[in-house]
Amino acid sequence: MAFEDDYFLDSLDEDDLYEEISKIKVYLEENNVIIDTLTFQLAKREKHNENLECEIVGLRKDIKERKDLNLKLAKGSETLNEIIKVQHYPLIKIHLGYAEEAS
Repeated sequence: MAFEDDYFLDSLDEDDLYEEISKIKVYLEENNVIIDTLTFQLAKREKHNENLECEIVGLRKDIKERKDLNLKLAKGSETLNEIIKVQHYPLIKIHLGYAEEAS
């Protein structure tokens, strides 16, 4: 069905056109507000993620430093136990489950 230009324009109601245009404007404005809100939230999340990544890097560094320190302490503890073991008098058996002898 093809309308001739004059017949088509005559059949349109101006009030209906303005009402439709107004509805479309409102719809576009609502969508723009939603887009702006989502863009703001996305930027906020990206900043939050960046902060978390920096915190993770710091925590990993701290864990590595503590692990190294713990290894040094464990090695020192082993060395100290060896020194004590070498210097321990062999006839004292208190820590091996024996009761202390009355003298």
